[in-house]
Amino acid sequence: MSLAFCVTVMSLSSGLSMGALAQAPESHRSTLSPPVNHEVGRVEEVITATDEGYRFRAYVLTWRAMRIVVAGAPDQSHAPGDNLDVTVYRSEVNGHGVLRFELNSPATNENVVEGDSTNSSASVTLGTARIEDTISADSDGYRFAGYFVTWHNKRVFIVDPQSAPTRAAGETINFRVLRTGSGASQRLSFSL
Repeated sequence: MSLAFCVTVMSLSSGLSMGALAQAPESHRSTLSPPVNHEVGRVEEVITATDEGYRFRAYVLTWRAMRIVVAGAPDQSHAPGDNLDVTVYRSEVNGHGVLRFELNSPATNENVVEGDSTNSSASVTLGTARIEDTISADSDGYRFAGYFVTWHNKRVFIVDPQSAPTRAAGETINFRVLRTGSGASQRLSFSL
């Protein structure tokens, strides 16, 4: 049974006419695309950076003929040309449809939460840099956006969690630098 047929049957059974369904507001976009699904992207580039023992790894992927960036675990190693499984999340943030991507990785012992988390830490500092390049992707009214900048002499990617209108190359942005984890699992990530 197709998704369109299911939506039509559900709408008709709840008393909506076909005309009302066609005029449904944009907030009902979730009926067009599933809120969560699994897809594949091909690695174009691997981006890495380190700072005080914390490591950043991200992959620039081609997804649906668009470029996106997905964070990876610091100890994972994929190369350009590899196909990666990603989970695609579609959600509403401040009235805007937002796309978010997470890399699907096989379960390992590192993914198991241990009872003693006293050695784990987290900190947030602020960074400022000029935008060198932008990436944005649109799908079914949902959007992904982020920026490449140079931070501590390394090229990194800043995610815009609200996927606001894209800023231009050359603009200066302020962002958060997140350091999380402990031991071999110390992660570095960046967000507006």
